Amino acid sequence: MADINSTVAAPFIPEIWANKALEVLRSAIVLAPRVTKSSEVSGEFTVGNTLSIPYPGTFVANAKAEGSPVTLQTPTGSSVTVTLNKHKETSFIIEDYARALALPGAMDAYMQSALIPIVNQVEDDLFATYSTFTGSTGTAGTDLSAAALRAVSKKFTDNLVDANDRYVAISTKDQAALLADSNLQSFFAFNEGARGDISNGLIAQNIYGLKLLVSQRVPTTGSAPVATHNLAFNPGAIILASRPLPQAPAGSGVQQTVVQDPASGLILRVTLGYDKSYLGLQVTVDMLYGVAVLRDAKGFQVLS
Repeated sequence: MADINSTVAAPFIPEIWANKALEVLRSAIVLAPRVTKSSEVSGEFTVGNTLSIPYPGTFVANAKAEGSPVTLQTPTGSSVTVTLNKHKETSFIIEDYARALALPGAMDAYMQSALIPIVNQVEDDLFATYSTFTGSTGTAGTDLSAAALRAVSKKFTDNLVDANDRYVAISTKDQAALLADSNLQSFFAFNEGARGDISNGLIAQNIYGLKLLVSQRVPTTGSAPVATHNLAFNPGAIILASRPLPQAPAGSGVQQTVVQDPASGLILRVTLGYDKSYLGLQVTVDMLYGVAVLRDAKGFQVLS
């Protein structure tokens, strides 16, 4: 009988699969780490559960008269309702798992293929909030330019949005247009060190006070012209809530683990079990989450 070691046992340890899943998640997701997060690993939740998440009300500046006490305020707090209506999963069977996982990088390849569809769905759900925001700039069918970015910066300022956290998630066609914009070419040439790469999705750390993110998931609608719905936002514009799914009952013949990505707040559940019908190892990766607009003034679409 072969010795049982970490390599042989790896297919049956859900924590190993979960850690691989987190690596893929962190490298592929763009919007989720940059919005407001609400996540708790305690408790168990199911699809349709509703969360009421509070956030502070508005304070005012009061005049302080000499010899008089300060004016205490009890601002009326607000709350946003987030429904956990997104349960996304990817499942697959590895029939000859011993041979498959003996190949170098096999586990990485499996999790890469399994996680990307889930990551894309999260990104799509976050981008879809563009239609909820009341504000917008830009013109459908017209590529982004230096002037368009200046208009975005002005709108952020007019909306009193913190100057340190102004993001604009743009399409790949608008990235190409900006890189070719004669008004920005000198900026790119002299700030090469500030430009990003595929791992962080940034083409520049700061253009007119904006942090640009590039994504293939930017939605489009219509035709002649096609409207590209780039998204300008501050972390306070959108909330992403994630909660753990229930654990399988003891003795059910499966192994599970739940892990949380600290950057995005997303909570993954990994389930492993032997499928006697397919005579192989079944792997399921799933998550439960919900998305909602938090503060309308802190986000708007940028049409192009």
